Amino acid sequence: MTPSRKRIPAPLRVLAACGLVLCCTSCNDDQLTGLTVGGDSISPGTSFPLLFTSGRHGNLDIFLMRSDGSAPRDLTSDAGFDHSADWFPDGYGFKMAFMSSRDGDYEIFVMLVASRELQRLTDNTARDGFPRWSPDGSQILFTSDRDGVFELYVMRADGTNQTRLTWNPDDDIGGAWSPDGSKIAFASKRDGNREIYVMQGDGTDLVQLTHNMAFEGRRVEWSPDGSRIAFDAEQNDNADIYVIDADGTNETRLTHDPGDDRWPLWSPDGQRIAFTTDRDGDQEIYVMDADGRNLLRLTNSTGLDVLDSWRH
Repeated sequence: MTPSRKRIPAPLRVLAACGLVLCCTSCNDDQLTGLTVGGDSISPGTSFPLLFTSGRHGNLDIFLMRSDGSAPRDLTSDAGFDHSADWFPDGYGFKMAFMSSRDGDYEIFVMLVASRELQRLTDNTARDGFPRWSPDGSQILFTSDRDGVFELYVMRADGTNQTRLTWNPDDDIGGAWSPDGSKIAFASKRDGNREIYVMQGDGTDLVQLTHNMAFEGRRVEWSPDGSRIAFDAEQNDNADIYVIDADGTNETRLTHDPGDDRWPLWSPDGQRIAFTTDRDGDQEIYVMDADGRNLLRLTNSTGLDVLDSWRH
């Protein structure tokens, strides 16, 4: 029997793209940098490498959990919707870039976890979201509809020099940097159907990778070695996870379930892929080997769960 499906919360449906984040207004510094659960110190990228967005408390918040799905910990408490972020380690600790509706519309923020120092990077009446750090941390790729439709933009890590990369009358979404930072993969409806494209980091040399009659690309993700790209595609009102070589060859379907499988994310070693599915009635996070075998459920809640970042 096909499980009953729950609709994706409006904040994620509105932008219909990729995602991650962190902002904490009620946590003190010890809760973020020195908290222990089950004897393990909680710090992003060590014993708790998984960050995910969840609606389990009625609002979209960011959680940490172990790589086996255990000990989930709520990290945000703002009344707005905080989600779809990316994190970047630097010499001062972990920085979080994320999107939030806390100021009335969706903007992009960056927070230094250890000090809780928060900086707003965008400030307009449009919807800015889905930030992605460049591999060297110098730039942030993001999606915005400030010019009428969703397009891809890039800015410096401090929010300056915001530059539009794509120019298309239909939405361009789901942007992701290649591991070496030279290219960007994304999804676009510029040919009438949403397909996967790759371009240089400055927006030039556009190449179409997929040519299917399917809805593709809520999230587009490069493998850690840059050789493959994972994405979700919808055919006959059903979404599944696919991988394709970075040159557009060897497209392979990994999931075959009547439920919707979306938002793929590679493990840091490239051996596994996590994704969100409603196959058991709720939007939960599962992980599988990169060839689609050895499926394991990581979360079990009554709200949407989407894995946003996976670090060593």
